[in-house]
Amino acid sequence: MAGVSAGRSRARGTKPVGAKGSRRSTDRQSKGLRSRSTSSARGRAKPEATSASAGGSKEEEEVLRKLSQAEAGARKVEEQLEDMEGIDRRERRQRARGGVARVAKMAALGLVAGVLCVYFDVFPPLAKHVTSLALAGAIAFRGLSKGSLSPSGSLTALFVGWATFSSCFAFGVVLIGFFFSSSALTKLKQDEKAKVEKDFKKDGQRDHLQVLANGGAPTVLALAHWAAGPTHPLSPLVAGAFLGYYACCCGDTWSSEVGVLSPSDPILITTLRRVRRGTNGGVSAWGLLASLAGGGFVGACFLAATALSVGRTAAVATVPVCAAAGLLGSLVDSLLGATLQFSGVEEATMKVSNRPGEGIVRISGLNFLNNDAVNLLSAVLTALATGLAASRLKLF
Repeated sequence: MAGVSAGRSRARGTKPVGAKGSRRSTDRQSKGLRSRSTSSARGRAKPEATSASAGGSKEEEEVLRKLSQAEAGARKVEEQLEDMEGIDRRERRQRARGGVARVAKMAALGLVAGVLCVYFDVFPPLAKHVTSLALAGAIAFRGLSKGSLSPSGSLTALFVGWATFSSCFAFGVVLIGFFFSSSALTKLKQDEKAKVEKDFKKDGQRDHLQVLANGGAPTVLALAHWAAGPTHPLSPLVAGAFLGYYACCCGDTWSSEVGVLSPSDPILITTLRRVRRGTNGGVSAWGLLASLAGGGFVGACFLAATALSVGRTAAVATVPVCAAAGLLGSLVDSLLGATLQFSGVEEATMKVSNRPGEGIVRISGLNFLNNDAVNLLSAVLTALATGLAASRLKLF
C-alpha cells in the first residue's frame, strides 16, 4: 500500500520535462519571428517614408509652380488693365478734340452761312455766281463721297445747286436742308428697310434722273424768279411754287423713310385695307406725321434764311403752309402710287417689289408710272396749289 501511495504521490507531483522544454523553445521561436517581422516591417517602412516624402516635395513644387504662374498671370492682367486705361484716356482725349473740332467747324459754317444770308443777294453778279458754283460743288462732292449721289447725280446736282443759289440764297438754303435731311433719313435703319423692300438701295444713292425728278422743276422756277426779279407780280406765285415743290419732295421722302419703320402695317389709301410695309400707296400715322414735319422743315429753312437776308421778307405763315404742302404732296403721291404704280410681293423673299415679274404676286396698282414719275407728278401738282395759296395769302 505504501508503495502504491508513494507511486501516486510521485505521479501527482512530477511534470514531464520534455513538454516544458518544448513550450520554451516555441516561445523563443515566436519571439524571434515577431522580432524578424518587426524588423522587416521597419525595413519596409523606411523606403515607404522616403517615397512619401519625395511625393510630398513634388506636390509642393507643383503648387509653387502654379502659384508662380498665377502671380505672373495677375501681373500680366494688371499691365493690360493699365494699357486699357491709357487707351481709354487717349480715346477720351481724341473724342474731346473731335467734339471741339466739330463745334468749331459748325460755328465757322454758321458764321459763313450768316454772312452769306445777309449779303449774298446784294453781291455783284459775278461774285454771286462764283460763290454759288463753289457752294454747289461742295454739296455735289460731299454727296458723291458719302455715296448719296452717283457720278451722274453729282454732276446734275452741281447744276441744280448753282442755278438755285444764284437766283436766291434762301432758295439755296431750302435745297441744302432738303438734301441733307433726306440723305440722313435714307440711311436710318437701312437693315430694316432692306428686309422689306426688294428694290432697296443701300445709302439711297440717287442718279441724275432722281436728282432731276426732285430738283429739275424747282430749278426752272428759281431761274424764272431770278429773271423776273423779286418785285414782279408773279414773284410770290413762283416762290410759293418753289417752296411747295420742295415741301412735297421733303415731306414724301420723310414719310417714306420713316413710315416704312412703323411697327404696324400701313393701310392702302384707296381701299383702307392693311398691306405690307413698303407698298406704294400705303399710309400710316408715322408717315403722315413725318410728311407734315418735312414740309414744315422746308418752310422753317426758308423763313430763317429770309429773315437774315437783305431786302427779303416772308410771313410766319410760310411754315404752316409748307407743312400742309408736305402732307398734301404725300397724300397725292400715295394716291398715284396706289393706282398707277405697280406693287407686288416676291414669294421667294416676301419683299415688296415695284416691278412685275416671275414669282411676284400683285398687291395693287398698274404698271404705268415708275417711282420717279410719281414723285414728279405729285410735286408739280403740289407746287401749283402752294403757289396759288402763297399768292393769295401774300406770304412774300
